[in-house]
Amino acid sequence: MRLAASLAALLALTPVPLMAQEWFTHRFGELWAYHGDWLALCSDNGAGACRIVASGKDEGSEAFFDHRMSLHFRDESGAWTIEVMDRGMPDRELTFVGFEIDGTVTDLPDGAWQPGERDFGNVIETIHLVDPDLTRDLVAAMRAGNRLTVRYLPIGQDGLARFSLRGITAAMNAVEAHVQDRSN
Repeated sequence: MRLAASLAALLALTPVPLMAQEWFTHRFGELWAYHGDWLALCSDNGAGACRIVASGKDEGSEAFFDHRMSLHFRDESGAWTIEVMDRGMPDRELTFVGFEIDGTVTDLPDGAWQPGERDFGNVIETIHLVDPDLTRDLVAAMRAGNRLTVRYLPIGQDGLARFSLRGITAAMNAVEAHVQDRSN
C-alpha cells in the first residue's frame, strides 16, 4: 500500500506530456489548439506568427484575466521569446524579476528584461526577456516543470503571477510542428 501511495505521489509531481489537440480556426481568424492550461495559436489562419499563452485571475477579481504569459516562436531562429503581463506591474520601474519553477528560483540579472512586448514596446504592465541564453534555459525548465511563479519588485498590486505549466510542452511541440509543416 505504501508503494502505491509513493508511486501516486511521484506521478503527481512528474509532468505528463499531453497529446496534441486538434487545431481549429477561431472566429478571429487565428488557428488555435488547447493543450492543458495553454493555448497554441497562429495568426492569419495559421500562416502567420505563432505563440502559446496561459492566463489566470487573482482571487476575487472580476477581470477576464489578471496575468498572462506568452511564449512567441521565432521562425527565423527556432527560439522562443518570453513575455509576462501582470495587472498593476510597474514595468518601467522594476528593480527585480525572478522565476520560480517547482521551487527552483532563478533571479534575472539586470538587463535581462525590458518593458513592453518584444514587438511592441509600449504595452503596459508587461515585460519581455531579452537574454537569449537565459530564455533558452528558462524555457527548458518550464517544459520540465509543473508550476511557475514570476516575482517582481517594486510590487505594484501584488508582485507575483502564478502559472500552471500543464500542457506547455504539448503546446510548444504543436507550434513547432505546425511551423515545420508549413515550411515543407
